[in-house]
Formats: sequence, C-alpha cells, structure tokens
Amino acid sequence: MHAYGLAIGHHGEILQGVFRGRDNRLHRALVTLPFTSRYSVAVAEPIDGDNVLVSPKHKTKSREATRLFLDEIGHSGMGIKLTVNSNIPEGFGLGSSTTDIVATIRATARLIGMEPKASTIFRLAVRTEAASDGTMFTGKPRLVCQREGTILERFKKRIPEFSMISVNVAPSDPVDTLTHPPARYTEDEIREFGKLRKLLRRALENESLRDLGGVATRSAVINQQHLPQPHFDFLLELSQSTKALGLQVAHSGRMVGIFFDPRLEREDKTIQHIQSELLRLNLSSAFFRSHSITGRWYETGMPRIGAPRVWDTFPQTKARSRS
Repeated sequence: MHAYGLAIGHHGEILQGVFRGRDNRLHRALVTLPFTSRYSVAVAEPIDGDNVLVSPKHKTKSREATRLFLDEIGHSGMGIKLTVNSNIPEGFGLGSSTTDIVATIRATARLIGMEPKASTIFRLAVRTEAASDGTMFTGKPRLVCQREGTILERFKKRIPEFSMISVNVAPSDPVDTLTHPPARYTEDEIREFGKLRKLLRRALENESLRDLGGVATRSAVINQQHLPQPHFDFLLELSQSTKALGLQVAHSGRMVGIFFDPRLEREDKTIQHIQSELLRLNLSSAFFRSHSITGRWYETGMPRIGAPRVWDTFPQTKARSRS
C-alpha cells in the first residue's frame, strides 16, 4: 500500500514585511507567489516498527514534520517510510524545504486515511523549520505570518494571469534562510508596508497587473536594504525601461521575477532584449506564463521543467489523480 502527496513550490514573494494585525500588534508576514513548475512528490508506505524513515536521508525536516503530525493526531503502532523527490534546487528561494514538508505530511495523512487542513500543515511546517511560506494554501492568496503559523488576511480575488521572466541572480551563492536574522524594518518602512497591503488588496480586486507589479517592486526595493541581491539595480532599471510591469524577489533566496502582460510571447522583442541583456551578465533565464484559473505555470518555447522527471520515478500513473 502506497500513498502520494504533491506540493508546489514558489517563486519568492509578492509582498513581505511587517504588518499590523487586528490585535494591533506588528507581525512579520508575506504573500507568496505560487510556482507550479517547481514541486515535490512524496510516497508514504507502511513498514514494521514505529520509525519514520525518509529517503533521501538529508530530508530531515520532512521526517520531523511527519513525526509532529503523527504525534498531534495520536497515531501510533505503524512505521512509515517516506520517499521524497523534487525538482526544486535548495537555497534559492523556491520553497524547497517547505514543499518537501507539505508533500510528506499529505502523503502520510493519506496513508492513514486523512486529509489535513492547509492551516494545520502550515502550523506544523512553522514548528518544523521556524519559518514557512504559504504554498499549502491554494486559490486566493493570503498574507501569512511565516514565523507564527497564522493568517493575517485572506484576499478576495486570485492573482491575475501574467507572464514572467525568471532569473537566478546568484546561481553559485545559495542562501540559508535561518542564518540571516529577520530584517529590522524602520518605522517608515512599516508604514509603507501597510500602504502596500492596501494597494495589493485593490490590485487583486481590480485585477490590475500594473498595481500588482508596483507592490512587488516596492517590496523588493525595501527588502534589498536587508538582504541585497546581486544585479538588483540593473534588473530594476531594465524592467523600468521596458514593457515590464514590475519585478519581485525571493526575499530569502536568489530568484527574481520580472512581470509582463500575459499576452506577450517569448518571441516578443522586449522579452528577447531582456534575456539577451541577462546573458551579457552570464545569467540564464526562462520565460513563463501563468494561468489564472488553474494557477499553473508553463515555460514557453522550452521543454516543460521537471514534471516528467519527478513523476517518472514513481511508475504508478494513478498518483497524478490522487494529488
């Protein structure tokens, strides 16, 4: 008997900072940009004993999260072996550890006949790794407190469809999130985060890509003061001098996304110009288009990233429908 769990990664944040909650306290929070081209798949199977084994062995956070989940529901008397496979490179802000954790909890839960709430998975992910993104939540975006495991705001509309150039600005310099202390924002920055939160709410309600890009850009500019990204000024100027609608950054990684109208094709002169400029800096990039209804991302003009390689490691094709 096997059970499968699938979890998507992300491409950094649309907005990240400190925000005031209904309790009038300040909370660190973020709005994640889901990115379905990157994901983890977990397979859970019963074994003798009561141990939780994970392969590969370095996926220790997945094992710890599974133990926390089993302890919370009071399940005992069955050992579990978890096999995790992912197409997410670690240390670049694509949610590798959180995605592994979400996939393994979902696989474990299905093995014992449960479907845990996304809020439960979020809370367990934070307990496991101290800070977690919000990719376990699907549909409409949320402003989540990544170090508390709570939700500050549920937005009423989905992220609209758009196109994006994705670039890793430091492929040889990954980031260990927990080695960097949380940013100490100024009072002026915190006030601006409050304004950006309102602007994001309005951008989603009006399906305004330009306002969405403006929010992401300002968030990126503020956070550049706290975790500087290589080539950031160049990318910002490049985006502002073209048809781009803004840029976003993985604030605890090295990924930068440049937003465009969803009607732009990879062959558009603007896209080709930006990608050629990136190549001058020896930075490779990929062009993606999102789908506002399914939330899926498609890399155009190139082979689909990762999906066949990940799924082919598990021969049971029914796994696709189970996740």
